[in-house]
Amino acid sequence: MAVGGLGLAWRNLVLRLIERMYWCGTCFLSLGILACGGFVPVVRAWLRNQINEWPDVVASLGGLWFRVETLDPDSDLGPVLGRVDAPQLFATIEAVGRRLGVKPPGQVRLTYLPCCGVVAWGRSRALIIGLPLFRVLTQCELRAVIAHELAHLARGDATRAARSARFVEAMELAFEREGHRLRGPLGVWARFCLDECSRLIEPVARSQETRADRSSALVAGGSAASSALVKVAVVQPLFRELLEAYDPSKADGQNLYAFFRAFWYRLPSEVHSAMRLSVLARRDHHSDPAHPPLPDRVAALQSYPDRAVHNGDLQPATTFLGDPEIFEQMLHNRLFALPAVEPSIFHRACS
Repeated sequence: MAVGGLGLAWRNLVLRLIERMYWCGTCFLSLGILACGGFVPVVRAWLRNQINEWPDVVASLGGLWFRVETLDPDSDLGPVLGRVDAPQLFATIEAVGRRLGVKPPGQVRLTYLPCCGVVAWGRSRALIIGLPLFRVLTQCELRAVIAHELAHLARGDATRAARSARFVEAMELAFEREGHRLRGPLGVWARFCLDECSRLIEPVARSQETRADRSSALVAGGSAASSALVKVAVVQPLFRELLEAYDPSKADGQNLYAFFRAFWYRLPSEVHSAMRLSVLARRDHHSDPAHPPLPDRVAALQSYPDRAVHNGDLQPATTFLGDPEIFEQMLHNRLFALPAVEPSIFHRACS
């Protein structure tokens, strides 16, 4: 169920207040614990070379300190695409932006996983598109995905509300990673803030997704939007399993994305149908509280009329990219951090 505009604004305000309270409260509690004798475990951790900066001090006192902002977008989000690399993709983004009345983001980034989103750090805005999606979706379906993400940008979801969403997501990841070390007042404080933020962010995120789905269906048509949604839901866990099983040293020179491409295209149509039915039959939305259940989203999208099919709409989305194989190899090298090739030396001095 969508939340009204006033409810969204109120929840976003409370989330920002909790975020500020968390950082201030963590600092004050840490200083208070240090003044009451908490410096002893800190000194012990320092002698074991476990203290390098302030987050290590908070962790040694039983608290949680984490990073929210992206410091290296090229590493975290993927490389920036230039217009010369994908002119048809940029033309599509601009056309969808005009339809939604929003200026396209300043950057388009090709990311590693089969996901899509709009991110903001500092004054920069970027649309990120997962490289595997170009192999899975058609042009019309990718247009629906782009419309969904640009709708978030049009309504300010990637600026005003995204900060709170990133805070909650970063806190959840840090809690999963360091939750076993939480103790004392700082641990109680972290758990309390996470519970309150999770309770507030769920209706906000679900309302934003419902609104973006509506824009996607209006731009690309109900069938294309629902088909894209199901395909992305199918390919994400599948790509995750392939990533866990992939070993670059045993792949006979085949990069990760070529490996995925060969696997995906060899799947029988019966298997594709079975996977689509399995994700549509699963209504366990507790694993992803930020999104409404997938069957409900698909049913809502299919209630919208289809748009007329134009030339190229049913072609694979790889036609948006100039040379997909080059991008596959580039992202593979970045993902697995292949060592740089040392220059050969024909004649060494003084030899």
